[in-house]
Amino acid sequence: MFTKYLNVSKEILYKTGNNQFYNAIKITFCALVSFLFFYHNENVAFAFSATLGAMLCAPIDISSNLKHKIIALVSTSVLIPAISILLTSIYDVFWLFFAVFNILVFFSAIIFLYGQRASLMSFTLLLGISLSFIHHSTPSDALANGIHMFYGGMIYLFISIVFYFLMPSRYINMEIANCMDLVAQYLKLRSLLWAENPDVESIKRQQLELQITINESFDKIREYLVFNKVRTINSNSSRKSLIALTSLVEIMELAISITFNNREIKAKFGKNTEILLGFKNLTHDFYETILHLSNTIKLHAKYHSPYSLTNQYKVLEDKIKAFCELQNWEPYSENQIAFNNILFYMDKQIEKIKGLERVYKERVNADELRGKYKDLEKFFTPEHYTFETLVENLNFKSAYFRYAIRMTVAMAAGLLIGRWIDLKNEYWILLTIVVILRPGYGLTKARTKNRVIGTIIGGIIGIIILNFITDTVTLSFITVSAMLLGYWYSSIDYRVGVTFITLYIILVYGILNAGAEISLLFRIIDTLIGALIAFLAANYLWPFWEFKSIKDILEKSISSTIAYIYEVKQLYINKAEVTVAYKIARKDAFVAVGNLMASYQRLVQEPRNKQQNRAELYEIAVLNQTLVAATAGVGTFIQSHKTTEASKAFEIVVNNIVHNLDLSLIHVGANVEHPVGSEADFKANISRLKDIRKEEVDVQPISEQEKIVKIEESQLIIDQLIWMVNLSEQIEKKARDIK
Repeated sequence: MFTKYLNVSKEILYKTGNNQFYNAIKITFCALVSFLFFYHNENVAFAFSATLGAMLCAPIDISSNLKHKIIALVSTSVLIPAISILLTSIYDVFWLFFAVFNILVFFSAIIFLYGQRASLMSFTLLLGISLSFIHHSTPSDALANGIHMFYGGMIYLFISIVFYFLMPSRYINMEIANCMDLVAQYLKLRSLLWAENPDVESIKRQQLELQITINESFDKIREYLVFNKVRTINSNSSRKSLIALTSLVEIMELAISITFNNREIKAKFGKNTEILLGFKNLTHDFYETILHLSNTIKLHAKYHSPYSLTNQYKVLEDKIKAFCELQNWEPYSENQIAFNNILFYMDKQIEKIKGLERVYKERVNADELRGKYKDLEKFFTPEHYTFETLVENLNFKSAYFRYAIRMTVAMAAGLLIGRWIDLKNEYWILLTIVVILRPGYGLTKARTKNRVIGTIIGGIIGIIILNFITDTVTLSFITVSAMLLGYWYSSIDYRVGVTFITLYIILVYGILNAGAEISLLFRIIDTLIGALIAFLAANYLWPFWEFKSIKDILEKSISSTIAYIYEVKQLYINKAEVTVAYKIARKDAFVAVGNLMASYQRLVQEPRNKQQNRAELYEIAVLNQTLVAATAGVGTFIQSHKTTEASKAFEIVVNNIVHNLDLSLIHVGANVEHPVGSEADFKANISRLKDIRKEEVDVQPISEQEKIVKIEESQLIIDQLIWMVNLSEQIEKKARDIK
């Protein structure tokens, strides 16, 4: 029984140990402090203004470095009150108010184009505009309310800085732990391929989707480490994060690059299920080990390895060698090489995982970071806020301009409808539009549904609670809990988040006033109106459908694959250490594949008549991901083996792959010089690739054993390259079908 409760307690700690829960605590605490500090019976509005000022700072409070945090929060604390004072003061002069309102909405929306931080500022300003004239009935208090909003922002700034210094490494540690969870999940999917009847298509699809999230996680960690270079070098915890990031990238590269035909391998073993079970258990323990390490970080506990992966590998290796000897396979036969490839993957993956474990068992010295930041900064593209970028996007070809115009018209419509119907809280319509209306159709559609359902469910629960509980202390406790859960789940499950946020709003209204049922009715009506306006705007007001941009994303993905293949070719020819250019090309190729898959996911969320080339694009995305993985496999082999000199056979195959990909780019409308070489020449040469390599080896003055090693290497690389040729041919055929 004790063990059961202990496990439940640990599970709760794992769930509440993430950054989302930590931020929810911070927001809730700031809101309570702001409200209680300024609360007095004579004018509760000032307390609410201070609370609003604090809460509107929350979206912009991202964990970069301290300087950026302070600049962003001070800017928000000044801008939001200024907008509020301006709009409240001119509210009664409606023509002027309406013009200023639309200008503010447009420019708040258009800054979305400057990247992540700017998109958060855009969202915050739009929220501020929506809520800025709550007290329009008392314009004489505009200045006082604005000042209290500023005070609330300053309270949030102070508390945020205190939280920052109390646990300066918490954010990056939790991001690393989250990244470990994602990588572990990817390894778990790989282990499922060893099951008796795996759903290969479903597993591959999940792996592709997971790669997108993992790439985003890598980028967030890189960004933090670049912006906090000085503090990271002087902090053991942050130094560990840098080494851990490197290890996780290498683990993912291995997992993606080295693949097997699991069905064929299982067939070769026949009834020898013991070895297959060994494969499954060892690969599953890869997942369990990284997951255990992640949970250890979340619990701030000392790490101990849960498994002896090396011993498991040695037992499995002995069994495979014994099995191969019984089959009387030649040392360089295709079957033997296939099993050697499996053992190579597992041995290397254990080496990488043990390296990751070592980071959290031992202290990391600053010397180990020498040169790593110089390389890391090359992986990170800083955001530039230039006026020229804004001017370039002031046309209907820009998706961001369309979004800004769409948001402006939708907000204007919401404002006019609210005044026309004379709703009690017209700003709820505007809030709903801001939260729901996103640049893309798919996310807008999903948020519309979740917002409406969450509002109704949260409101009904709130009314039930108010009818059965009358004690103010109990209601206050439930309200604070609902607020905490609302902000926690808003970034995890939007529908659940909206449910709790609606619940705490209804409870606050019920505590302070009678007639919460009427408040709920108004909120539901406003939400429905706002949701309808947002949905119609996303459908009919200058929508930017995904099929219009996906060809450009496809072109970038194929071009990135070509660049990566070129770097692998240079690595094989030059026999040098892995360069930064190679690593960047590898990263760009995987990110581009992820972007293509993300674009496809947005495409399938749009109306059926807008899903042009859906089947072809999905197949190209899968094929290109497989091609990038195969390229990484060749790169990994070259790094892990002392390969021989580049051969004519290698040149033939690589040129053929690039030839096919160049043709694919031409098919999708890219400006590419016509590839050199004819398809007939390539096929003629590829048909005798192994003969070419054998002739090259035979004329070399080396021993027979050395010749065997060279032929074995050639077979591994050439087989992989021929597979890459087949993949590139399939990509070219599918690209030809795109209209």
